[in-house]
Amino acid sequence: MSQGMIARRYAKALVNLAENEKDLDNTGIHLHSITEVYLENSELRQVLSDAKVSSGVKLEIIKDVLSKIKVSKLVDTFIRYILAKRRIDFLPDIERAFNLLLQERLGRIEAKVTTASELPKDTVKKLVNAISSYSGKEIEVNVTIDPSIIGGIITRIGSTVIDGSIQTYLNQIRKSIIRG
Repeated sequence: MSQGMIARRYAKALVNLAENEKDLDNTGIHLHSITEVYLENSELRQVLSDAKVSSGVKLEIIKDVLSKIKVSKLVDTFIRYILAKRRIDFLPDIERAFNLLLQERLGRIEAKVTTASELPKDTVKKLVNAISSYSGKEIEVNVTIDPSIIGGIITRIGSTVIDGSIQTYLNQIRKSIIRG
């Protein structure tokens, strides 16, 4: 079984538990907090994944970390569980899968928009409305600026990319000229 599939199973279980406790958003925030600490501290990752370190020592370390960042009881129990199952290395993948499942459950979708320059607020609002009507879901838009696209807009919704950049248009013209 691939690491992605395993991470998705754990994430799905956590989403179901959080949904039962009616604490989806909070669980996501706390899971992100512990994942951030895990990713930022290479010594922590090394100790928690080292087979030579006893599970008791690992448990004490994770208890200390969890108490310092004050995660919810559900996330605390979940992190201890994946540590006991020797799946702590999957934590970043579990968080990614959790966030995707959470957005799906809440009827939200993230759209990543790339533009050559900053967009006016009313244009962003129109874009959100257009993407929302296209997808049928509540949209959360993250706008990034990349001058290399020259102009236009590139929109990524999940795995769908709508590329309306001038750079892509120019590349297509160049290819057609080369083909003759």
